[in-house]
Amino acid sequence: MKKKLIQKLNTYKYLIALISVFNFLLTPIHASISEMYPAHVVVINYTLVILASSLIASSAKTRMRSYGLGFIALLFIWLEFSKPDMAMINIFRLLSSFILFSYFCFLLIQQLRKIEKINLQFILGPILGFIYLGIIGGILFETIHYIDPNSFHLRGDYSGYIFYYFSFISITTVGYGDVTPLTQQAQAVTLVMNIIGQFYLAIVIAVFVGKYINVKS
Repeated sequence: MKKKLIQKLNTYKYLIALISVFNFLLTPIHASISEMYPAHVVVINYTLVILASSLIASSAKTRMRSYGLGFIALLFIWLEFSKPDMAMINIFRLLSSFILFSYFCFLLIQQLRKIEKINLQFILGPILGFIYLGIIGGILFETIHYIDPNSFHLRGDYSGYIFYYFSFISITTVGYGDVTPLTQQAQAVTLVMNIIGQFYLAIVIAVFVGKYINVKS
């Protein structure tokens, strides 16, 4: 039974991780429709991302490392909710989150390099990587705003979630205009995210087509 469960988790690990990050992006909706305290919703969804994304790891050692990084990030999230005015806690929360999702990207790239055939994992893996990229961009934008609160012009009510929204708007080059980078630092990171987003899509499509041609031939 345990062996079959492990085999199933390995087969659908990218799908599980993808569902978890989509669920994480919907955190504001969960917080608004549930009676739970928003901090609890954030921690629950963040924990699900850590557990699901750790399935990507190819060994117990790398999986335990991702659990450790995730625990540190969760710890600083809890501390930030309990002591929101402490600058060092906010900084360490951003830093630990950046390291965690960068590590998830590293694990994902390692796994995708080993896939030789076009299958469910090869299709869902790049989608998962794109979402990781958007979350990392959100962390960077939030950090810039934390360093300089005048870095962005924000319309409407402010919340930290707006920077993750803006990150995905940037990498998809949609640009609704409701968030505008004002300082050179914010504009530079926005420019980099725009470029990375476009090159990411181009590279993924090229690799997909290349593997498809190899399989057919």
